[in-house]
Amino acid sequence: MKRTVLTAAAALLALAALQGRAAADGTPAPGAPAAWQPAGTVLPGAATTADAPPMKPGTTYRDTIEPGGTRFYGIALDAAASAAVSAFALPPAGSRVTYGDGIELKLQSADGTDCDTRNAHFQDNGDARPIGTAVSRLITGDHGDACQDANQYTLQVHRTSDGASDPDAWPLELRYVSEPGLREGANESPSPVTTASAPPTPLTAGTPRQAAGGPSFDTAAAVRTGIWKDRVLPGETRFYKVPVGWGQQATVFTDFSSAQATGTGTYVGSGVRLTAYSPVRELIDGDDHAYQGTPVSLVEQLAPVAYGNRAANDEKVQRVRYAGWYYFAVTVHPDVAKAVTGPVPVTLRVDVQGTAEPGPVYDGDARAAGIGVDAHDVASANGTADGSDGHSGALRFLAFAALGAGTVLLLTLAAWYAAARLRPARAGDATVRQPGYGPPGSW
Repeated sequence: MKRTVLTAAAALLALAALQGRAAADGTPAPGAPAAWQPAGTVLPGAATTADAPPMKPGTTYRDTIEPGGTRFYGIALDAAASAAVSAFALPPAGSRVTYGDGIELKLQSADGTDCDTRNAHFQDNGDARPIGTAVSRLITGDHGDACQDANQYTLQVHRTSDGASDPDAWPLELRYVSEPGLREGANESPSPVTTASAPPTPLTAGTPRQAAGGPSFDTAAAVRTGIWKDRVLPGETRFYKVPVGWGQQATVFTDFSSAQATGTGTYVGSGVRLTAYSPVRELIDGDDHAYQGTPVSLVEQLAPVAYGNRAANDEKVQRVRYAGWYYFAVTVHPDVAKAVTGPVPVTLRVDVQGTAEPGPVYDGDARAAGIGVDAHDVASANGTADGSDGHSGALRFLAFAALGAGTVLLLTLAAWYAAARLRPARAGDATVRQPGYGPPGSW
């Protein structure tokens, strides 16, 4: 009996260690939706532009924002580099949110000129998920355009909130990316590249592989052309990143498979969602669909990557102006838990077409800013965030399995131990109770 108890204890300790490792990797205990944990340097935003704290390029910051609140951050820009600044609000799971809730970003020059404005709203009710985008100051080469001068600029982040929505402050994660200017004499065509007119076709050839989507940009699973499978819980958003070079075009189909129905017949509008983001975390496009446990498919086809896309009139083309990691967020609405039991099986059909071309001749290190990918990035895109050959995915699977096995083991041992304690002693029984078993006073 003692050996059995020790074995059970060891098993439970192993389970606890597994769950602790999972938490350290940003993955919650099995059965709980993954959550984006804000990272970076704490940077309290100011209430006015005069007190806006400075941001540095290549740095991630975190802050909080109240309902209806506005925060200001300062950015000093020269007359050569373009800049992109992103902000994401991270409402806790279960937060009350409505269609118009979200955040609105504005980048302004010192004289109050609006350089760029972008909004990100939930566009449905009850789907508390990471939400945000980026604003940019782009150098056009035309000094007659606004916001081209070296000056002090300000990022404004405003949280829109319905009166009945979550009254608590939300964490914010912010990041500033500086894109080097072009080397003097570089001849870069300003002409944008448009998408093909033919509708996209899903990739069907190839053996599916396992992916382990992460709850944030930093923990996103790297996936390349191929078929990838994962599972997403109701109330969860998981991120995947795809390496896309200059001249290449990415298409991602996301199939939300059938799941075990609860029998309630619950119909969830905007039950599943697919959202695409650029390498600087700018929202490109998104789509959603109702879900009630039967198969649904969503697709995002991006424009071919070109430096000249920044001059496009179509905003979806304009935002595909960098080579680099493009992010795809897969979301399952919390109310889907009323329609199905457990996670929703998801298949991502990733198709990056075209041969990578030489990029623009930058006057600086664009890769250090997160712009551009190479053959190594493509080769190491194996469904995990860290190129660990599926270790993260295996850990996640084992955590689900270990939780079930550990629970059964606990219940079995508890029943066994109770039966042994209550069994009457028989004459001539060779088993002798050893000190240390049973409550004090029974030894």
